[in-house]
Amino acid sequence: MSPIPKSSALQLSSLARELGAEALRGRLERNEAGRWMVGHIEIESWLSRHQGLEVVLAVAAIDEEAPMSYMRVCRTCGNEYEGRVCPHCEAVRRRLRGG
Repeated sequence: MSPIPKSSALQLSSLARELGAEALRGRLERNEAGRWMVGHIEIESWLSRHQGLEVVLAVAAIDEEAPMSYMRVCRTCGNEYEGRVCPHCEAVRRRLRGG
């Protein structure tokens, strides 16, 4: 598996949450007992909540050397933009507020 840019991995996790799925983000490590952990969450116990269900499990290794993209995707309108706020949605907010 090839690492993917961090921005792509974060989009994948955000989309999963928006669709009502669960997503974990963090470094995959083993604890002292030999159990797999992502951050402070033990993977085996996390997965046991879904026992007996059909699931899709996606893992994305993050390329930490690739620079973060400065382009963002607006969660409201879907437009790509640079900066802190989506210019399209900001203009709509100003227009609706009468400012």
